[in-house]
Amino acid sequence: MCETGPFGAFPLRSAHCLLFFVAACAPAGQQFTPGDWWDFRDISAPRINAEGTSVVYVESWNLRDGDRACSNLWTVSTAPGVDAAPRRLTDGPWRDTSPAWSPDGASLAYLSDRDGTPQIWERRLGSGAGRRITNLEAPPLTVAWSPDGASLAFTARLAAPRPPPAWAPAAILPLLRRPAARVRLFVIPAAGGTPRALPLADPDADLDIRGEPAWMPEGQAILVSAGAPPDAAHALEGGEIYAVRMAGGAPRQITRHAGPDEAPVPSPDGRRIAWLARESKTQSYVTTKLYAANADGSRAKVLAGVLDRDVSLVQWSNESRTVYFLADDRGATHVYAARNDGSVRQVTKEAERLRGFSLADNGRAVTVRETSGASAELVMFPVDLPAKPVKLAAANAALLASRDAGAVEEIQYASGGKTIQGWIVKPPAFDAARKYPLLLEVDDAPRRMCGGEFRLRAQIFAARGFVVLCANPRGTPGYGEEFGNLIRSRFPGDDFDDLMRGVDHLIAKGYVDPTRLSISGGLLAAWAIGHTDRFRAAVVRHAVADWVTDVARAPDGIQRAAAWMGAMPWEDPQQYVQHSPVYFAGNFHTPTLVLADGADPGAEELYFALQARRVDAALVQLGEEGRPSRVILEWEAMLGWLEK
Repeated sequence: MCETGPFGAFPLRSAHCLLFFVAACAPAGQQFTPGDWWDFRDISAPRINAEGTSVVYVESWNLRDGDRACSNLWTVSTAPGVDAAPRRLTDGPWRDTSPAWSPDGASLAYLSDRDGTPQIWERRLGSGAGRRITNLEAPPLTVAWSPDGASLAFTARLAAPRPPPAWAPAAILPLLRRPAARVRLFVIPAAGGTPRALPLADPDADLDIRGEPAWMPEGQAILVSAGAPPDAAHALEGGEIYAVRMAGGAPRQITRHAGPDEAPVPSPDGRRIAWLARESKTQSYVTTKLYAANADGSRAKVLAGVLDRDVSLVQWSNESRTVYFLADDRGATHVYAARNDGSVRQVTKEAERLRGFSLADNGRAVTVRETSGASAELVMFPVDLPAKPVKLAAANAALLASRDAGAVEEIQYASGGKTIQGWIVKPPAFDAARKYPLLLEVDDAPRRMCGGEFRLRAQIFAARGFVVLCANPRGTPGYGEEFGNLIRSRFPGDDFDDLMRGVDHLIAKGYVDPTRLSISGGLLAAWAIGHTDRFRAAVVRHAVADWVTDVARAPDGIQRAAAWMGAMPWEDPQQYVQHSPVYFAGNFHTPTLVLADGADPGAEELYFALQARRVDAALVQLGEEGRPSRVILEWEAMLGWLEK
C-alpha cells in the first residue's frame, strides 16, 4: 500500500515523528535480507528553488502489490525548525520524475505516468492543485521552463514520417526495419495546448538530441546537444552544441569539436556557455572535461584543466563568474568550483559519495549523500563557505536503524606498480580469528568507481557470512586519465591481476578462507573463470556480448569496442573466426551461475560453453527489468548458488 498523502486523516508532522520514534526504538540485531528491497528507498533529482528556501526531490520506492517500482515528489524547507520536515507532494503507485521549478517558484513541472504513459504535469505549490499539460503519443524525456514561465521545452523520441519503399510488398512492411526514431525538441505553452516542433536542422538531417535542453536567459533560443542518430553511418562521432531559435530558422552551431560535446548550461547573464566534452582519442578511457565559451562559441577554453577527473552536473553561480560541478575522486565524490582564470577549488572534502547537484542564487546547494553508514540522505550546504552539511531528509533511517550492519573498511594494496584502492564489508559481529568466505564483487557493466558508500547488496551478502570486496582496478574512472587508460593493451588482463592481488591481500590478513573464494560480475567474472581455478563458485550477471555492443554505441566507443571485441573472456583472439564456444571454453572449470536479462544470446552462449565442458552450471532468466521482485530474485539466486 502507498503511504498516506499530505491531505489524509493522519497528520504529516505526527507521521514523521512516529517514523523517527520507530527508528530510534526498533531493536537492533536484525540482519539484512533480500526482502529488505521492498522497504528500501532512494532519493534522486534534488532541485532547490532560486531563493534557496525550498527543495523538491524524487523518492523512489517498491510496491509489492503489482510488483512495480514507484516514485513520488517530496519537498522540504531549508529553514531549520519544526517546519523543516519533508512533505509529500504527490502520492500514488506510479512514477513521478524530473521535477523543475517554475521561474517564480510557485509551480513545479514534472513527468508522471499516473495515467498510463509518461506525460508532463504541473503542480501549484500554494493550492496543491495538479493538472496534466500534455497528451503525447511519444512520451516526453525531459522538461524545462522558459525564463518567463510561459512555455515548457521538452524532448521526445519521434520517428520521422517516411513513405514506404516502392520495392517492398505490403505484407513485409510491418517486418521491415525502419530508421531509428530521433529525439526531437518541442515547445508547449505552460497553460497547455499544441506542442510546436523546433527542428534542429533540415527535417532530413541526421541529428539526434542528447540530454536536456537549456533555455538562454533571454528566452529566444534553446541550447541542445545533438549528434547523429544511432543507426547513422557516423553515429559514433561526437555531438555538438546548437542554439535553436524560437523564431525558427536553421540552428546555430556553437561548438566544433572532434569529441562529443554535451550538457550545455548558459550563465545567468547569458554571456557565457559551459558544457562537458571529451577529446577524440584512440584509447579506452578519456576524462570528461569542463569547457566554457562566449555565447557565440568564441574563445572556448577548458576550465579546471588541472583537475584530471570526470566532470558532471555543471551549475553557474548567480553572478556568472564561477562554475560548480561534481567529480568522482578516489572512492569519493566532491563539489568543485572553477573560475575563468583556470583555477579550481575543492568545495567538499568528506569521504562520501554525492548524487545530484542543484544550486540556488544565494549559494546554497543540495545533493544526495551516501556514506558507509547512511543511504540516500538529502543534504544542504553553502558553496562559498566551509560549513557542515545540514541533513534535510533521510530515506532509509528507520530501516538502517533496525538492522545490524557489517563494518566497512577501506584497503589499499600494490599491483602492477600502482596502488589499488578497495573497500570490504565485513559480516556483523566480525571476528578476525575466524575464517570467512570471500565474495569478490566486480562492478563492470559498465565499469564504475566504488567507494565507501552504503551498498545494500554487499550488506546482504555480509549478513550471510561473506567478506565482500569491491576494488577499483586499473581502468576504473575516478583516478585520472592515465589510470583509466592503463588497460589499453590487456583488457581484460591487467585489471583482473589487480583484483587477484586484492584477494591475496585479504588472505594474508588471516580471516579469509582461500578455499572459499567466489566472484560475481560481468566481463571480468567471465574472464576469471577462463583464467583461474581459484574460485569455488562464480556468478556472471550480464551478457558480455550485449555489453560490448552497448559500449560500441557510446559516443566514444568505436575505438574501445574495436580493442575489446578481440579479447572476449572465453575467446582466443587468434582463433576468433572459429566461433566455437567449446574451443573458447577450454579452461572452464569453475561452477558458474549465469544470470540473463530474458532472452540473452550472450548469456546462453556462455552457458552452453560451460555445459560442453561438463562444468557445473545453471542459467537463470530473470525476466522483465524494472520489477522489484527481479532484484530480489537475483540476490536469492546468487546466495543459493554461492552457499550450495
